[in-house]
Amino acid sequence: MGGAPLQFANADSIDHRIASSDCPELGSPTLAAGASFTATMGAGPKTCGFYDAIQPTAASFQGTVIVQPTAGGSDAGYGNPYGP
Repeated sequence: MGGAPLQFANADSIDHRIASSDCPELGSPTLAAGASFTATMGAGPKTCGFYDAIQPTAASFQGTVIVQPTAGGSDAGYGNPYGP
């Protein structure tokens, strides 16, 4: 069964590349300004930290995705990686 889609959009003027040590499905190609990447999250429950592989220490380009199963057993979705 497929997981929930999660889209990342580069609204910045510099390149970014999403990476995760926890969840390989979050690995993206380099995203130029205006580009986007959609990851299909695998089965949960799981917590996936991610960061910008081009600027790995930049706290503003880091976050967490939380995948939780629905009551029916399929993937419900994910937490907002940028807060409320």
